[in-house]
Amino acid sequence: MLAPNDTIAELRSSYRSGDVTAGEVIERHLARIETFDAVVNSIVTINPHAADDAARLDDHHRRTGTLRGPLHGLPVVIKDNIDVAGLATAFGSVAFAEHLATRDAVLVTRLKDAGAVVLGKTTMPDFAASWHGHSSRSGITRNPYDTARDPGGSSSGSAAAVAAEFAVAGIGTDTGGSIRIPAALCGLVGLRPSVGLVSRTGTAALVRQQDSPGPMARCVADVAALLDVLAGWDHRDPDTALPSATRRDGTFTDRITAGALRGARIGVVRELGAVDPAVAGEIDRALAAMRSRGAVLVEVELPGLSGMLLETSMYFLQSRRDLNEYLAHAGAPTQDVGEVVARGDFFAHLALLPLVAAGPRDPCFDPAYARALECRTHLRNAVAGLFAEYGLAALAYPTVRIGAPLWADVDAGTFEDGPAGRDRSPTSFPTNTLIAAQCAFPALTLPVGQTGDGLPVGLELLGLPHHDGDLLALAHDLELACPARPVPTDYQQVVNP
Repeated sequence: MLAPNDTIAELRSSYRSGDVTAGEVIERHLARIETFDAVVNSIVTINPHAADDAARLDDHHRRTGTLRGPLHGLPVVIKDNIDVAGLATAFGSVAFAEHLATRDAVLVTRLKDAGAVVLGKTTMPDFAASWHGHSSRSGITRNPYDTARDPGGSSSGSAAAVAAEFAVAGIGTDTGGSIRIPAALCGLVGLRPSVGLVSRTGTAALVRQQDSPGPMARCVADVAALLDVLAGWDHRDPDTALPSATRRDGTFTDRITAGALRGARIGVVRELGAVDPAVAGEIDRALAAMRSRGAVLVEVELPGLSGMLLETSMYFLQSRRDLNEYLAHAGAPTQDVGEVVARGDFFAHLALLPLVAAGPRDPCFDPAYARALECRTHLRNAVAGLFAEYGLAALAYPTVRIGAPLWADVDAGTFEDGPAGRDRSPTSFPTNTLIAAQCAFPALTLPVGQTGDGLPVGLELLGLPHHDGDLLALAHDLELACPARPVPTDYQQVVNP
């Protein structure tokens, strides 16, 4: 019988051979959710049609002898800010718990057309306005590696569900690190694609020029297989034009071959902030592994980076407008996030959301907005300049500078959320993911080891726009040299002490 943690390729092989049916695989994953998600709390809505969808795939296989598509029978979960027809799109907010989507987001349509089965929607903080996994709609989501700890945000539930083997793959969105942070803290591969490579139609944007939906899975090959399906032109999202027009021939999966690191020049960025020694040790081992596979490591610097990240932060200037535009387009019952916050319909410890809600309805009349856009150009040029000056294939650094934080510390305001953290900036959480996000560049995190406490450590690779395939190839080659990803068991022990 198929093990829950098998890859997409192994799943397809089992379907083709008749060793297992889609119905059996979906039933097994739904049973795991029913047994263990009371502890993890990663799924906010189960798709009541999942078993029927699997039955139709099995009928197709019996009648034709072929699989429905490249993701035939793949159990996948979808973040709660992405539309799935007939299910609530609530953005993690209790205020929208009854807001049903009338049609699928473009990326969901592509997944279904490829044969994937949507198991359900996943938890997220209200309007994605937190680095952590707490929400007015669903409460606290827990890290499967240590249930006393945070899985990261804002694609909290998607990462926790895939790590806990409730699904083989998850879809998140990334504005400032919302795919990569939870993927790193939950021991997954997570890709923030080039902006526009994956359509945002039917997806709520927090900062539209930065937002990028993308996949999370347990290996690089699975992320590549998902991206092959997700990527493509969509006339309703103009930002998909350039990635589609410049995309290389072949598939992203074709790029997944050994040897990509040989001769590749990797820029190592050190001055990004204090790194927990346990995390730093695993990162150093990963860098050594890259060198052993033929990479040339180059120490590089980004002077004034922290100031540039503050100057290019768009949350308090643009997010209210972008969220409101989506709410209006979707016909939501409330069409101003400011009204939601004024009513108190949000998780009380979220420090960033009230500041987002207090932002301008239209930032174009705010001189600070023009200044932030100009600074973003400087930031993009500074980062791209490193590639040009040193002939780099990627930048490398810790995705998050600490292991998954304790929920007690998050709630106490050690970071930006919690009563003591209300005066903190969006950069107070020790993540490095803002670099790629505020440049609107692609980046990938992959698990490279664990701390002594058994917490996953992620290494981020940042690339130039429309070079997503290069990142996947580099990451796959490094993956071959990294320790195998341990399967988390803490959540199971809570249920079965």
